[in-house]
Amino acid sequence: MPGPSALKTLLATAVVLLLAFGAPSPGRAENDSIQQRNQFYRELAARTMAGPSATTAVRDETVLLVSGVIRPGAHQQFRTALSRGMPQLVVLDGPGGVLGEALLIAEEVRRRRLSTLVADNRRCASACAIVFLSGSTKYMGSDAAVGLHSASYADGRADPEATRLMAAYLSQVGVPSSTLRNMARTAPSDIRWLTADEQRAIGIRRYQRQ
Repeated sequence: MPGPSALKTLLATAVVLLLAFGAPSPGRAENDSIQQRNQFYRELAARTMAGPSATTAVRDETVLLVSGVIRPGAHQQFRTALSRGMPQLVVLDGPGGVLGEALLIAEEVRRRRLSTLVADNRRCASACAIVFLSGSTKYMGSDAAVGLHSASYADGRADPEATRLMAAYLSQVGVPSSTLRNMARTAPSDIRWLTADEQRAIGIRRYQRQ
């Protein structure tokens, strides 16, 4: 995908598909309310529907909006959503989820060479970040944040083997070793957000809505 101007054109004209995984666990301070979380999606859908004529032909371009916790079965849901269109861009917003499912989704994004976006004021952490970082071109909006931490077992205990697996995959998609070391040192109960320097090193592009 070309630069930010082409991204703006795509967001203004594309067919919109929405994939909402299970809602985030209640009580997480970093999560917005459902209304706030989906503000960007509503605005984007409104812009998409607001064409010059109701008879305007449907365009080939598709944007897939993905939100929520990545739970068991999410990869199949993602593949089903992809089958409904030919998306160029995946817009992500979520607190994380199951590592194995995230890696499968990430491989799908990578294989299809999809671009990824975390929109203005949104958060994409943990498993969500793995999917985001797999994009062929990666965009972050104003005050967006992408965060990583070490992996854990279902009971919350650190899982060193899963962390090594995650680091090996992220290394393949261009995440620097210094960032991966910081990720491994971050407890599963915490999040370390990528710094501006790390974003530049990874090749993340900035995007501002007009």
